[in-house]
Amino acid sequence: MTSLDEFDLPEPPDEDLAPPEDSWAPPLDGLVPAPAGTPTGGNGADDALALSDELSARIGKVTGTLLSTQIKAIAETQLAELLTPEIYQRIEELSRRRLAAELETQLVAEAQAADEAENPPTTVFGSTEEFVRVRLAPGYRRDVVDNREIRWCPQWWRHEEAISRLEALWRTWEHFRRDPTTGMSVWWRDHADHHMPVLMSSDGPFSKCSVQHGHHTADNAIAPLPTDPAPAGMFPDTRNL
Repeated sequence: MTSLDEFDLPEPPDEDLAPPEDSWAPPLDGLVPAPAGTPTGGNGADDALALSDELSARIGKVTGTLLSTQIKAIAETQLAELLTPEIYQRIEELSRRRLAAELETQLVAEAQAADEAENPPTTVFGSTEEFVRVRLAPGYRRDVVDNREIRWCPQWWRHEEAISRLEALWRTWEHFRRDPTTGMSVWWRDHADHHMPVLMSSDGPFSKCSVQHGHHTADNAIAPLPTDPAPAGMFPDTRNL
């Protein structure tokens, strides 16, 4: 019988022997887990492509984080180089000035509020009628005689809408007159220039009136807006809640 020793068989490799340095590569098994649902066997090209995409995504994320950290460090270094002691001193000076101005404004407002609480401000005019007659009519002049596009009623106080709008003009004028800087500009822009064209428009509350003939007659009055009663309970009386 022939023994195995008679055959020239290669000796088994040493299991502890490490591969040459120039041929060693880190094992990929376990480095990047396979996506869920991806079979472990099958097409080797598909597995390699999936592994490459996942690895690229992770590398991109790590690279982005490193770049952000480096950019932030560079920006902080450059800012520290720019902020010289002179610039620091200038910033502190500007900050103190701004804080002082804000504090002064706040103190003035608080003092004014306290003074008004103890001594409520009086109005220049005693009523809406006096304001319209003495201030508004001489100051807001328009051709209301020959201009058919502008209407005015000498008896404006017989129009509910006119009373409401003109009283609003009076109250806001009394408020904004106490602002010596932009008060009147705000009043003209936001109040007078809004309410007066509405009142004096050709389809406004004075449309049936004229300066020549005065307030409209009863037969020529503008009818109220038609309304139907709302269903019961739709608008509960809030005074009873």
